Amino acid sequence: MTAPIDETATVESAMLQWAQNHGDRGVFTTDTSLRIRSWNSWLAVATGLPAATAIGQPLMELCPSLVERGLDLAYKEALSGQVKMLSHSLHRFVLPSASRESGGEQMPQRGQISPLTDKGRIVGTLTIVEDVSERVATERELRARIAAAEQARATAEAASRVKDEFLATLSHEIRTPLNAVLGWTQILQSRNLDKVTLQRAIEVIDRNANAQLTLISDMLDMARISTGKVRLEIIDLDIVDIVGSAMDAVQPAASAKSVRLATDFAADVPTIRGDHDRLLQVVWNLLSNAVKFTDAGGQVLVQVAASDGAVRLTVTDTGHGISPQFLPQVFERFRQADASSARRHGGLGLGLALVRELVEMHGGSVAAESPGIGGGSTFTVTLPVTPGEAPRVPLPTPATASMPSLGGVHILVVEDEPDSREIIVRALTDVGASVTVATSARAALDALRSNGSAHADVVVTDIGMPDHDGYSLLQEMRKLPPDQGGRVPAIAVTAYATVEDRRRALDAGFAAHVAKPFAPTTLIATIARAMAERSA
Repeated sequence: MTAPIDETATVESAMLQWAQNHGDRGVFTTDTSLRIRSWNSWLAVATGLPAATAIGQPLMELCPSLVERGLDLAYKEALSGQVKMLSHSLHRFVLPSASRESGGEQMPQRGQISPLTDKGRIVGTLTIVEDVSERVATERELRARIAAAEQARATAEAASRVKDEFLATLSHEIRTPLNAVLGWTQILQSRNLDKVTLQRAIEVIDRNANAQLTLISDMLDMARISTGKVRLEIIDLDIVDIVGSAMDAVQPAASAKSVRLATDFAADVPTIRGDHDRLLQVVWNLLSNAVKFTDAGGQVLVQVAASDGAVRLTVTDTGHGISPQFLPQVFERFRQADASSARRHGGLGLGLALVRELVEMHGGSVAAESPGIGGGSTFTVTLPVTPGEAPRVPLPTPATASMPSLGGVHILVVEDEPDSREIIVRALTDVGASVTVATSARAALDALRSNGSAHADVVVTDIGMPDHDGYSLLQEMRKLPPDQGGRVPAIAVTAYATVEDRRRALDAGFAAHVAKPFAPTTLIATIARAMAERSA
């Protein structure tokens, strides 16, 4: 007769066999002398020690790192009936892994060391080891994401602060000159002023209007640079001539502050290749910045020299200097050493940023040095020399205060904005021109068809007008017969003032492009030149 099967013992044996061969974690047992009595397949793979090698060995001799890290105490506590939990964050691992032996990283582990009992009597220890690599990797990724989010938040907050500071500064820089312009305008309207006060009002209005123009131009230039829309018109240039022109422009401001401009130009400075107007802007920005931050009685020294295939322009002032903390940020956009409401000097913090951008577009570099506050500062621009010998291009002749006469010249002015139209008409009639006014492109075409070219030697037109712009007007003009003005030169006078706008206007067939705001001498000289070219 067959003996009955002990199902409980069978289940326990099956469970033990499964844990031994198929478990997803390591399990081993020891006796009370801490000699290993079982060692499952997971441990054999994880540690590189097969069961045949591990079983029968003293645990502390097989894994001396347990003693080195003080985990032998946990086994003594287990033999006294206590359970010890081992976490990765505190203990890193329980048993050394095979990956560590082959030069890899230690397997992240957590574990549990428990007393092994039989009928209430402690007969050894039971250790369970779990691989927590995925959990650690997930936690690491989560921490990285949190850190990235924190960094993004900090960056956004910093950008928001910079934006707020910029908008506050922009408002201040626009309102300050506008206050002077509006104030003096109201004074001029409300009373009759003596000649000296009248001249003073005109000077203040002119200076503050030019300050606003510079402000707007800097912002537009930076926007064009940021979007890659700045195009350089490269020619061979003499940097000394450019520096001279910039110094002439800055001299009145320097004289007003009793700041001395000094020069030290080396002989035979070679030519460079670059955009004349943009390099003039670079030098002007450096000089005006130096004058602004130099107190009365100080000096600004401008040096030009050549070495190592490059031309170096150095502007050194005896002004306020730059703190070591701010020096690395001096060429960053919208950065100012003092952005508080108590600052002594205005500006948006764009001038030096423009200098760096424009110099780098020319293949050069710019650097700033200063011993600190009160020690002055030095800015050095390095530009590559033109290979070989190239002829130097003479600078444009500066406009003079005297204006050519336009007596006997018939001009058709097309402008929809009344104030702008009045300024143009007044400037042209003051030099003897005969002016016909049209407030739209359609009215201009009607005037040409009615009066013909006999009453329009030149057409001066705005670009941005409702219904039909200046480009449409020019296209329709060129369809007219010659006796109705089909060949009359047209000059664009417009607030679309970028280099691209100028190129587009010339490509469209305009004889010239004059950007608003403009000096009357500029428009009059442009018309005179167009008339001379037509007669040639």
